[in-house]
Amino acid sequence: MPEPLPATAAVPDDAARAKAPSPLPPLLPSEAELAGLKRWKRQHWIEFALLALARGGIEAVRIEDLARRSGRTPGSFYSHFPGRDALLDAMVGDWLTRQLARVEWVHDHLRRTGRFTLSGILQDAAERGPGRWTGRSGSELELAMRIWARSDPRAERALSEVDALRIAAARDMVLAEYPHARHATEIGLLLNWILAGRHIVFPGPAGLPAEGDAAVELLLELARADADPGRAAPGPPRTPA
Repeated sequence: MPEPLPATAAVPDDAARAKAPSPLPPLLPSEAELAGLKRWKRQHWIEFALLALARGGIEAVRIEDLARRSGRTPGSFYSHFPGRDALLDAMVGDWLTRQLARVEWVHDHLRRTGRFTLSGILQDAAERGPGRWTGRSGSELELAMRIWARSDPRAERALSEVDALRIAAARDMVLAEYPHARHATEIGLLLNWILAGRHIVFPGPAGLPAEGDAAVELLLELARADADPGRAAPGPPRTPA
């Protein structure tokens, strides 16, 4: 009988690969990191423009302003883009790619950790502080994208695609825990709003207001009542004595 391979030479099987965590998709570099580069590629202009969008909205994405702030020349910009409209197209595409990768990473993480349920994602979110996937990382940019989407169909389409993926997954999480839920999509939508509210609707350092925990408990109680028609509907949140 052949001797077993040493541990260093072992090849992980498919199950092990499935459980192995993939790295969290990287966030945008900082303005200082980009400005410190000697030579810029097309991608660097896109990233710098996204940072400007997050900082000052779509009005901050002006070629002259981007060149001045980054220490580049307008000529450098035009060597990569025919004009501002092409840059805006590229910004939307880059943001969408990043967001879809991040959403897929979160869903994969929840499945690997056995938390792809309504209670599971709420517990996971509660354990993660600012700077993680449920924290404020990238929230300024998403808020700016949502404001931009009010006036630009390109941004609106990208946001709709991301939101549809989030809401569909939230519905699946509800059904994973409450397979008889009658309004899984609606509860999933509420779940999405609660998670977004942690850092987009309430962008301050405190995140959700004091009633946030009560809102989470109420959502769970709604899900239980929705899955069990004989269960009494939840009442208003209890106030501390």
